[in-house]
Amino acid sequence: MNKLKELKEKARFHKMSCHNRSGREKLNKDKFIRMGFHIWRQFDDPYYTGFAAQIAYFFFMSSMPTMVVLSQFLGLFDVSLDVIRDWLDSHVATEVSSFVMGLFTASSVKLTNIVLTVLALWAASGLEFSLARLTTYSLTEGTYRFSFWSERLKAIPTAIMTIMAIAFTLSIYVYGEELFLKIVSNNHVARLLVAMRLPIAAGLFFLMLMMNYYILPRVKVPLKCIIPGTVLAMLGIMLITFFYAIYISYIANYNILYGAFANIVALMLWFYLISWVLCIGMMFNKAWDDVMGRNLLTRDKIIHYIEKQMGDDKSDYRKLIITDEDDEDGNPETIAVKMSRQFVRGYSEERDLEIQRRKRERQRQAEEYVRNAIEEAKKNATKDKIIEPVISASDDEEDGRMN
Repeated sequence: MNKLKELKEKARFHKMSCHNRSGREKLNKDKFIRMGFHIWRQFDDPYYTGFAAQIAYFFFMSSMPTMVVLSQFLGLFDVSLDVIRDWLDSHVATEVSSFVMGLFTASSVKLTNIVLTVLALWAASGLEFSLARLTTYSLTEGTYRFSFWSERLKAIPTAIMTIMAIAFTLSIYVYGEELFLKIVSNNHVARLLVAMRLPIAAGLFFLMLMMNYYILPRVKVPLKCIIPGTVLAMLGIMLITFFYAIYISYIANYNILYGAFANIVALMLWFYLISWVLCIGMMFNKAWDDVMGRNLLTRDKIIHYIEKQMGDDKSDYRKLIITDEDDEDGNPETIAVKMSRQFVRGYSEERDLEIQRRKRERQRQAEEYVRNAIEEAKKNATKDKIIEPVISASDDEEDGRMN
């Protein structure tokens, strides 16, 4: 009887699970806890070790190009650059501040300025490159094929779009009143826009984050799949910035430890915390989809999105993602492996021998797994044959007592 009750309970639980997965679940405290542990489990992957420091570095490298674009954008409206000058004076050395402000106020375009701009964009695109790899890895659970040059070159226009979006958002927030008064001729409309400056800036900031979460991954997922993570990242960045400002103003004193580097260290800490928030936002999209039963970011769905992205040639989806049928040692090989085969004597033979050894090892493990499964099934079958008569006799005895 106990076994029968246990089987009924398992069947009921399975039915409830299938029902919950087929429909949308309601958000509650338990779901939030499950999402938190879902994100925590994702951090067990060693890939995420040290990612925040890397992204913080590229954040710092992209701050100067952002200031350049911001200055050019504000120059269209004849707005003062004093705020940028004050920011540079407080965060970088005087010589660097003078040099950068000289670039802002230069009237002619020189070759050196063009080269500097290209180098700055290349450095700034490193942030988009790192975020793109992180978002794609998070969505595909580490099964996508990395392509350095295609992803690195794609990051440059994305970086330009991001920098311009940041510049526009900062312009609205800092200089909203001056900009609205210059653009809008109607004073009443201008005053209304000024009063809504903060919500407009927040909305633009939200759109900028959502654009990055949507454009950066190599897999184009539906827009609604990234909204939960975008909301979390936006709120997280706002909270981090608020408490960080209090921490820097009243608690931390980096001048004692770092001296002239205190401002840079403080800025890098802020970028480091923001990097954590951005990654957690990416992971939250996956956790939300899993826990809430949306089933829009499952492995089968990801492959479907890639096939849709490829168009008619759907077989090419394996160029972007590793499937269960793929050999982990097979093609496509990386550029480093191909060049090693070409120029390193004996490497090609060693590589082929290693591939064959790994294939034999995987085959041996598969055969061992099948043998263990068969033995376990035989043991369970034998156990069921022994238990069933006992259960049957117990049921008959209980029915006799009831009668």
